[in-house]
Amino acid sequence: MQGTPRIRRAFKIAAIVLPACAAPVAMGQASAPADAHAAALQACPKVSQEIVDLNVLADGLKNSQAVGMFEKVRLKSAIDELIGRMKAYHGGARSYSLAQLQEQYDVLMMRIASQLQDKDLPLHGQLCSAWNSLWSQLVDRSRFMEKFS
Repeated sequence: MQGTPRIRRAFKIAAIVLPACAAPVAMGQASAPADAHAAALQACPKVSQEIVDLNVLADGLKNSQAVGMFEKVRLKSAIDELIGRMKAYHGGARSYSLAQLQEQYDVLMMRIASQLQDKDLPLHGQLCSAWNSLWSQLVDRSRFMEKFS
């Protein structure tokens, strides 16, 4: 596989940078998460078909042989937790800032992508292609409430 070393390198970079994402971001230090995100997306395989929403991603993960049963359960729990936090955010509870929610989203997407990277390249590429559009669906209150309320 031609892109595999590049993908591994991006996720090694992300593994180094992501722990810094968990710490509170001080003024002027927001570039580390953006760099990890950019590195992860740059390493993704190109695909023609995209994931249009979280339900399609969930179905893809459910049907993928790349992810074991226990990890599927953990990922579903993490996705449900993020959706719950987004629901609270859109409902007015500001326990997490939008920047913190985006960091949590990025970490979750990197976790899913790392599960898929060598075992399910089509779904991995679809995930990477839809990364930003899925986030925009979560951030847009009206689209989010239409989908998850």
